[in-house]
Amino acid sequence: MTMKLPGRNSCECQASKHKLVGNCLKCGRVVCEQEGSGPCFYCGNLVCNRDEKQKIQSNTVEGNTLKNELMNRKWREQDQQTSNILDDQEFSLNDIAKAVAHKNKLIEFDRTSAQRTRVIDDAADYFDSNNKWLSSEQRSKLIKLEKQIQEKKQSSNKKFTIDFAGRRIINELEYPNDDIYNEARSVQENAHYKLKADREMEEQQQLELLKMIDWEEHEILNRNLPGNFTAPQWVEKNPKTVSVCSNVSVEDRDRQRLRIQDKDLMEMYDDGQCLTMHQPWASLLVRGIKMHEGRTWHTAHRGRLWIHAAAKEPDTQTIYDMETFYRQRENGDQIDFPSEYPTSMLLGCVELVDCLERDTYTEKFPKGESDSDYVFICKNPQELFFKLPMKGQHKIFKLDPQVHQTAKKVLLRRTANTA
Repeated sequence: MTMKLPGRNSCECQASKHKLVGNCLKCGRVVCEQEGSGPCFYCGNLVCNRDEKQKIQSNTVEGNTLKNELMNRKWREQDQQTSNILDDQEFSLNDIAKAVAHKNKLIEFDRTSAQRTRVIDDAADYFDSNNKWLSSEQRSKLIKLEKQIQEKKQSSNKKFTIDFAGRRIINELEYPNDDIYNEARSVQENAHYKLKADREMEEQQQLELLKMIDWEEHEILNRNLPGNFTAPQWVEKNPKTVSVCSNVSVEDRDRQRLRIQDKDLMEMYDDGQCLTMHQPWASLLVRGIKMHEGRTWHTAHRGRLWIHAAAKEPDTQTIYDMETFYRQRENGDQIDFPSEYPTSMLLGCVELVDCLERDTYTEKFPKGESDSDYVFICKNPQELFFKLPMKGQHKIFKLDPQVHQTAKKVLLRRTANTA
């Protein structure tokens, strides 16, 4: 519904919003109810509806009175003509201002065309090899990573995941490879960072070198034990009371008989028990800088414990905080910190001598370095002179026999070189 203002007011609706009164027979102006009957707003000719026109044409007193009444609205015609002139001038100025603004807009678009049409690739921030602050080695590494991500995107071996519940198909190649982007960030932050592909190649070369070396086959015991130390002997006090099932072999009976929970024997025996730790704590433990390792769970294991570094790359700030922490302790200036903190590697071993609860640990070590529920007390750290690549597991797990045998041989070689 269109609002109608009181009195005669100029309206340019062309009788599309208000009812039609008539057309001016002189200038052709379309007059609506808002303008009303009376002199034309443009030429001053009388414009009225059909009924009013019939009364005026009848030449009666009533018709003449109506004509004079309509024509007496001439003062509105003058005001409206003045208003129309002002409106025309205002519209003309507005049109000129709009045209000038449009012209300036086109000129600005033409001037900034190259900047507006430039494609911004977020991935280029990771692989910007043209950065003048990077060394030549960093640039070559970034170029390698960029080739890897391009090969992954253009690979013909596409993998799709079909989500029946969500009714969608996911293309795995559409998602970025976070490992490659993280490596690119690490290369930019650390000039000495080694790419994962280069590390794997070096590890493979080291394993091939190990296979070529003629190692002497023998078991390795804890060489830190006293020379006159002997293993405990089993003494059968009452053999007649031992009942053995008829379907158990002699070998099984011996295995059951020799399961001795003896602390000294456990310290002598190395069955390949391993613990996965995050860096930099793993390297600090095998280096002998950190000797107390906190955990939320208890273990009955005693003796040699191999230390494996998890796959997560250590944060630079964390490394700095830990080194600062140990520098502030006794003889902190004499500590030889590791030059690097490798990941996904078997670093070495320690001797786990005890596992203490928090209260007991606080009593024995008032200035201890751990506040966990259970604390592993370690000693005799031994670091491998080169690290073995492998994957870790949760809590204490058993090493793969081949990796365990290789680690013992490497440790034997280190001991022989030291002697």
